[in-house]
Amino acid sequence: MKTAAALLAVSAALAVAAPASAETGVYANGGYTQFDAADISLGAVTGRLGYRFHPNFAVEGEASFGVNDDQVGAVDVELDHAVGVFAVGILPVAPTLAVFGRVGYGQIEASASVPGFSTSADADGVAFGGGAQYMFTPKFGVRGDYTRLEGEDDGVDTFAASAVVKF
Repeated sequence: MKTAAALLAVSAALAVAAPASAETGVYANGGYTQFDAADISLGAVTGRLGYRFHPNFAVEGEASFGVNDDQVGAVDVELDHAVGVFAVGILPVAPTLAVFGRVGYGQIEASASVPGFSTSADADGVAFGGGAQYMFTPKFGVRGDYTRLEGEDDGVDTFAASAVVKF
């Protein structure tokens, strides 16, 4: 009887732990990000690589490269690149839907040019935001998020939409 009770207890523990462990592992995102600062809007392709080490916690790194420049008067402004690293807190709302918050460090480099002259500028600092992720299958879904980078002068707001792949 004690052996049966012990086996039942271990089986119950494994049944509870199995769904949680299925939510951990490596994931990747790829999509489009809109960067807004002052009167400038720039677009970028963004890639993320993350590791979910607990059903409620992950770490991720991201890199963005400009694909949509902006014109401010006679000045052409373009995003050279943006990078960041984040700690992510995840709250599953349903089996296929989760909301998340993230905080970390980000750096953005952009350049501006007029005929005959160009310059570049960068901003870096604390970045924070949140969003939601919906999984169509256990391995594929979509994600939308907002992140704010607090630079030394002005902040930069980003809005991203991406596809999610879990490995």
